[in-house]
Amino acid sequence: MSRPIATFLPTIRRSVFPTLKNNISRQPIRFNTTSTSSATTTSPKYTTKTNYRSNLFKPTTLVLICVPILTGFLGVWQIQRLKWKLDLIDEVDRNLQKRPMLLPDNINLSALPEFAFRRVILRGHFEGPPILLGPQTKDGFPGYHLILPFVRESGSTILVNRGYITTTRATAIREGKQAPPGLSIDGKSDGKQYEIEGMLTRPGEKTVWTPDNNTDTNEWFWKDINGMAQWLGENGREVQPVLVDAIEEPDAAPTMLMNQGIPVGRPPHVELRNQHAQYAAIWLSLSASTTVMLAYVLTRGKGGAKSRRPRI
Repeated sequence: MSRPIATFLPTIRRSVFPTLKNNISRQPIRFNTTSTSSATTTSPKYTTKTNYRSNLFKPTTLVLICVPILTGFLGVWQIQRLKWKLDLIDEVDRNLQKRPMLLPDNINLSALPEFAFRRVILRGHFEGPPILLGPQTKDGFPGYHLILPFVRESGSTILVNRGYITTTRATAIREGKQAPPGLSIDGKSDGKQYEIEGMLTRPGEKTVWTPDNNTDTNEWFWKDINGMAQWLGENGREVQPVLVDAIEEPDAAPTMLMNQGIPVGRPPHVELRNQHAQYAAIWLSLSASTTVMLAYVLTRGKGGAKSRRPRI
């Protein structure tokens, strides 16, 4: 009859574990402190180097390359505009100091830019149709500039800016309910002779935000002198592309004149804003700062290796 397996366990325990116990007691446990400290102090370094080419083709670097070039170009352009504005201010001051001259019968259009902002005397009468340039704002009043053909005593016809009128007056003139100053209700001359002191002006400039002039509806949003003269001369009348701004009366308040429907002329002086120096300083400083940033980005990582954790 077979004996149970449990009866053999004590015998096996006595034969195996005494030997293992003796071996454990004879060999003392030693802690290897040297290996632990060396593992701590000599941990491996994982280094990566960022080269010049990898920095150059990053999106941030490409943007930083474009920004200094663009801002530097704008700064140089503002310096050129500053020189142009200073020359224009000197020219305006010289012409304003001269006495008003009688505009010659034969106007040399090629030499006309040299007489910009020069005060002149005109004699003659007005004709139609009127041109309303705007809308604009003057002293808080919305309105338009009233431009009329002016037939001089010599027979030549030019353009005269009578002055500024309110939107209410301009609407009445456009609808034919009110006669423009210098004309009759039917749009023809009132038969009076006028002597006007005015100022020769430069042609206007159209910006990207300005709508195009509509000659079909007689709507003018910017001062296109050549276009106005061509439009007025469609019926065989010869109109020279010369515009003279009437000078305001010194003793009359502009608000009172506008309330009475009288056009308000331009002042006898010219105020030209000159902020190109500030704009140039801003753009050039931005160009310099972004150039420093670009140099830092391109040279970053070239001084030595940086410790980083390995990617798993």
